[in-house]
Amino acid sequence: MFEHLPVYSIAIAALFCWLVAGVFFAFSDFLMKSLDALPPEQAIPAMQSINNVVYRSAFLVGLFVLMAASVLFVGFGVLWNGAGSGLLIGAGLLYLVTVIGVTAVGNIPLNNRLATADPASPNAFEIWRHYLDHWSAWNHLRTAGASVAAILMTLATIEIA
Repeated sequence: MFEHLPVYSIAIAALFCWLVAGVFFAFSDFLMKSLDALPPEQAIPAMQSINNVVYRSAFLVGLFVLMAASVLFVGFGVLWNGAGSGLLIGAGLLYLVTVIGVTAVGNIPLNNRLATADPASPNAFEIWRHYLDHWSAWNHLRTAGASVAAILMTLATIEIA
C-alpha cells in the first residue's frame, strides 16, 4: 500500500508546482498589465492590497511546502540515485533558485518598498514604473523556473511510476 507513496508525493508536488507557475504566469501575462493601465495613484494601492493578502494566503503556504519538498527531492535524488533521481534533483534546485531565491532577492524587497510608498506623492509615477518594470522581470523568471520545475517533477513521476 505505501510503496507508491513517494511517486504520489512527487505527483502532488508537481501539481502544486504547476499551480504556482500558473499564478506567476497570470501576473506576467495580464494582471500587472491591468494594473499598469490604471493611474499610479490607483495601481500602487491595488498592488499594496494584493501583497497584503498574498502574505496571508494558501498560495504562500504552497510556496513554502514546495520549498521543503524541493529540499527533500534534492536529498532524495542524491541518496537514491535511481529512476527519476536526476529529474528530482534538477526540479528541486530549479525551484529553490528561481522561485524561492528570486522571490527573496527580487520580489519581496520590491514589495517591501512599495508597501511604504505614498500613492499621492509627486513621484508616484516613478515609484510605480520602477516597481512594475523590476517586479515583472523577476516574475517572468519565477514563471519560467516554476514551469520547468513542474515539467521535471512530472517527468520524474512518469519515470518512477
